[in-house]
Formats: sequence, structure tokens, C-alpha cells
Amino acid sequence: MSGSDAISTPRSEKSGSDRSRSPAHPLSLGAGDARRRLDLALDSMSEAFCLFDADDRLVLYNRRYLEMFPFMKELGDLHGMPFRKMVAFASEEPSVVAEPEGFVELRMQRHNEADGTPHDIALFNGRWARVRERRTPDGGIVSTFTDVTGLKQSETRLSGAIAGLGEGFVLMDADRTIRMTNPAFRQMMSAAGMTDPDEATLDDVVRRAAIAGAFDLADMSADELVASIREAGGPEGGRLELPLADGGCLLVNLQPVADGGTVGIWTDVSEQKQRERALIAAERQLQQQSDALSEFAQLLARQARSDSLTGLPNRFALEEKLDAALQEELSGIWVLFLDCDQFRTINDVAGHATGDGVLREFAHFLRGHIHPEDLLVRLGGDEFAVLITEVDEAEALQIATGLIADTRSHRFTFAARSFTLGLSIGMVTPGPGVSTVSDLLAAADTSCYLAKEAGRGRIHMYRRDAPESDRETLDWAEKIRLALEEDRFALQLQAIGDGEAVVGYEALIRLVDEQGRIRSPANFLPAARRVGLMDRIDEWVCKKAVFYAGILAARPGPQPYISMNFGSRALTDPLFQAFMIAEIDAHPGVGRTLRVEITETDEINDAAALDAFLGRLRTRGIRLYLDDFGSGYNSFDLLKQLSVDGIKIDWTVTHDLLKDPIDEALIRAAVSIADSLGLEFVAEGVEAEPELARLKILGVKLFQGHYFHRAEPAPDVLGIPAHLAEG
Repeated sequence: MSGSDAISTPRSEKSGSDRSRSPAHPLSLGAGDARRRLDLALDSMSEAFCLFDADDRLVLYNRRYLEMFPFMKELGDLHGMPFRKMVAFASEEPSVVAEPEGFVELRMQRHNEADGTPHDIALFNGRWARVRERRTPDGGIVSTFTDVTGLKQSETRLSGAIAGLGEGFVLMDADRTIRMTNPAFRQMMSAAGMTDPDEATLDDVVRRAAIAGAFDLADMSADELVASIREAGGPEGGRLELPLADGGCLLVNLQPVADGGTVGIWTDVSEQKQRERALIAAERQLQQQSDALSEFAQLLARQARSDSLTGLPNRFALEEKLDAALQEELSGIWVLFLDCDQFRTINDVAGHATGDGVLREFAHFLRGHIHPEDLLVRLGGDEFAVLITEVDEAEALQIATGLIADTRSHRFTFAARSFTLGLSIGMVTPGPGVSTVSDLLAAADTSCYLAKEAGRGRIHMYRRDAPESDRETLDWAEKIRLALEEDRFALQLQAIGDGEAVVGYEALIRLVDEQGRIRSPANFLPAARRVGLMDRIDEWVCKKAVFYAGILAARPGPQPYISMNFGSRALTDPLFQAFMIAEIDAHPGVGRTLRVEITETDEINDAAALDAFLGRLRTRGIRLYLDDFGSGYNSFDLLKQLSVDGIKIDWTVTHDLLKDPIDEALIRAAVSIADSLGLEFVAEGVEAEPELARLKILGVKLFQGHYFHRAEPAPDVLGIPAHLAEG
């Protein structure tokens, strides 16, 4: 049926001379010209149109109706056909609805109501129509069908985006009845016993969750909690915090929408609460602000400039203040880097809690021994810095000398124990070659390192004509920064196996210098540690190693793993922890092809905090190893403090195995402990057949070293095409 025939007319009206004697059409206009105009008008509609008489039989429809429901053409002329028969014949439509068996009755119910309320029906090929039906004065029904496929697709995309939010989402109408939620919100309200809270009210859901014990109500009742949420969701919208019974916290943001309803975003901020209790007061203030997100950003900015242990400003604050001093061209600028000599002994002998207490007392001591206008910062660990302005060289030296003497003569007391400390100080002032913030900090750090190397308890002043070792550290610092900016680092992989098959690879970082030469970590990592660039290097290694492990995880069947190693200081840094978790979570399934090795275990300051983060990695399938096992006196003790899956014996122990009975005894003991604890054991640094033979006799089953494999570029080892190797 096409053209004006889409508006079907009884056949008797089309039969030539008999046309005038045929029964009148129920809507006959009397004049052919008027009828043609009606036909053209209806055919020009973008909506499908149908008219049913009081007996619910079709009397009029337009071309758009058959375009929208093409399968109805199989019934021929539709005039006089009951609506029920037409619905029952809609073979495509029931197949795309939720309950096809009740499809006809549901359509009949809505059709008979005919109160003008719109409802949507599925068509075919993924299309949708919005139906509006109204009664005519003579008992008939006018039906219109509007194609809303584009709107439905937009709604589907919006629903998918909302479902993918990490925050909870809830949409309510004017009487607070819930019309839409996402999985995150339903999980947050699971204690309410309502897996799908849609069509309930927010008040009911929150009240049931509160009664079930989901919230920390303190002295508040469940009804009072509901009232506080209602108040926050008033005409102007608002924000409030809901403390959870497990110690966590939800940040609730309720805002009005144009139709009188309310949209709510529920954000779980439990991790921040647990990590930094200092945010509690700020978050209470945040609750009273008109712009919560802006206030929260300001709070993080303030925290980024302070040290949580001592309360002093941190390195970032020092960089800002030093940059301002250089911009203002202040005279007599001096940067002093301070390092406590042998402070690690306090941690080893008295414990890290005592060490932290002494550091706090030492920070207070330093604050009292410098001018109030001078800036004192804690850089981390037992390292501090002082920024002095408007003094000459003699005065700066006098200040540094006084700090060393006063520190040496002072007794620091904590937990009824008394300690003495020493200081090594590096000094620098702006000049040729050291005119920027990074130059000055690198030079001061290097000078402090040289003061310690020279015997501790002394001052080393940086000069441009300094010895070659000073200049070399600064040169490497610049090379490292350029390599990071120009992405000239590379990962090489060295195989780990049982002598026959490769089970994994250790990721080893290399630097490609300006001449294209490959430089080993021994060339640049010491300088990176001295000038504070290890955090950027660690992030680069993490990103690249996870990328390669993700490629392996995507391949079918068993695959070797990639092991990346990080120092304990990086693994306890909240910023690096967040970075690593984000990288891992961005590569689904990477847990089966990724390992983490913990290095620099002698520098572990908080084993409990480190173990907590390792637990988060383990929940993602990451296996964990203690690296350099046997190189420190506390290696065995760490097995009691950290939950790990394996240990890697240090290469120095393997290297001396055949000539040092102590090293052999250490390996024998480590193998025995690993077997009893069910830990994987890897011997590093296997260079020759005699070492390998002896290790096998001692029970070692997994090996790594040049005897088996020399490190090669990761793309070559993994067979990754050049265009995919960048990550």
C-alpha cells in the first residue's frame, strides 16, 4: 500500500459507477476534494495515525502507519479489522519486549484506557514508538505513533554511562520516589534489603539501611537521619556526609532538577578518611561551604604542602618559596640540606615508633634554632632543608655550623629514652650554572651527600669548580629529566625459569642517552635518588610494565609473568599507591601476568602500612616477592611482617656461594623456610654452571642470571610489533 492508498477506503467506494451507492464511510466528508485533502494531510504527518470506531475496528490510517509497522501489510486491507487482531499479528513487536506472553493483554489494557498517557512500544530492528491514545466523543479511539528511536538510544547511552559511574546515582521525582539508580548506589544501600530500590522512596531506603546498622548514627535516630537528608535535598540542593558503621564515610550531593525532582550523587570517601584522619575537620568545614568540590580541592592543595609526621612544610612548599625568592631577586639566598647522621640506628634499635617521635622532637628543635622568617621543611625520612635569605656567605656558614654544634650537644628524649644526633649539611647559593629551583635543590642535595661521604658531621658548600663527582651527579640529574621529558627510558626483560622453561621475566630499566647509548641503572639511579627523581622513574616503570603485562594477559593460554620492582619507600607513598592501583585497574586480567618485587627492605619504616597496601594488590591477583633476600640482617624477620608469595635471594649471596660457607648456609635456610611456608624461591645472579649445580643440590628450582638469559628489549622478548610497543 503506497501513495494516498495508505489511507484505505472501503472497496465499494472505489468501484466506479457504484461508488455513489456504496455505504457511506463513517468519516465521509461528502466531497471528493475534501477527502483528498484529508488523505494528503494525514499522509504528510511524521507520526503514524489510526482511528478506531466504537467497536474498536480500524476505520482510518495513514501511510506512516504501514511504514512503522510494515509487517501489517500481510493482512491486506486493514479497514474494519479489530485492534486485538492487529496486536496479536504484531509478530516482530512481542519478541523485543520483556514479557512477550503478556504482550497482547498489556497493549489491550493501555489501548482501552485511552486517556492520553504516552507509553513506549518496541518495534523491530531496534526501533521504538511513543503511543498516545484518546477517546473520541462517539466512543472511538484516536491513536498516534511517534518514532522515538533516537531518544531511546540517547536514554540507553545515558543509562549505560550512569551504570558505569563509580559513584552512586539516584534520580527521584517530586515526592522523592526513586525512578532510577545505578549498581553503585544499590550496593551502597544493600543493607536495606532492597536489591532494586526503584519505585521506593529515598526516605524508605535510607531508613531501612539505618535500622539495619549501615550507618554510624551516634545519638541520631533513623528518622532524624532521614530528616537531615531531606533538608540537604531542599529547593536549593545541598551536601552532607554520612558516617558508615564500618568507619567509612559517604559524601552525598543532592541537587534539584527542572521537573521538581532531585538527583543525588553518593561518593564513597572511606579510603580518604582511613588514610588521613586529619581531613575530618576539613570535611566538616567542607559540609558548610556552598561549593564543596572547590573547598575539597583547596584542602588537598594545603595538604600537598605539609608533612604529616612533623607538621612542617614539605619539598613542594620549599620549591614554591624558593621560586618566589628567585623571581623577586632577593639577595643572599641560601639553601641548606640537612641529613641526620646514622638515624637509621634509632629505627633499628628502638623501633620506628620511637624514630618517628625523635623526628618530631628534632623538627621542633630545628624550628627553635633558626630565624622565624627562614623556611624549615621536611623532605622525607631524616632529611630536612632550610631556606635562608638576605645573609652573606659568612652568616650562612655560621648558621650551618651552629646547627651542627647545637644538634651534637642536645639530648633528644622520647618514651623515656635519650638519643644524640649528628648533622651533615650541604649548602648552595644561586650563581652561574645553578640559577633555577631544580639546579639549586640538586646542588644542595648533592653537597649534603658529599658531606656525608666525607665523614659526616660537617658542611659541604657547592661550588661550580667542585670535584668531578659533584658535577657528574648534577649532569646525570639533567640527563634523567630530559630522558623523562623525551621518553628515552626503556624496559628490558630478563628471563626467570627452571632451566628448561621460562616462567616469567624481571623488568629492568635502561636509559637511552642523547647519543643513543644504553645506560644501565648503576649509571643514573644513584643520582636519581639524590636529586629526588625516583618517584617519576617509578611511575614510568609501573606504567610500562603493566602495559606489557596487559598484552600478555590478553593472549590465550598460560603466559609468563612480568615482575616489576619498587623500593619500600615508593610502596608506602599514598600518591604512588593510587597511581599503581589505577594502572592495574585500567588493564583487566593483568593480575595473572604481573608480579611486584619489594626492594630496599632495610628502609621499611612502617611494615604494617606496607602490608596493608600489599593486601590491596593481592586482591587484584598480584603475586608479591621480597627481593634482595639475604642482603640485610632483617630479611627473615620481614617474612613475619609482610604477606608475600615468594623470595628472591640476592645476587651477592649467589655470587659468593661457592667460596663462602655462610652464604651457602643462608641459602639452605632460606630454601627450607620457603618450602615450609609454601613460598616460591628464585636465585638471582646465576652466572656459571658450578653455581647452578650447587643451587640445585640446595633445593633451588627457579633461577635468573646471565647464565640463562641476558636482558633484551621488552618488545623483542614478547614479540610485540613496533606500532604497539609504545604503551
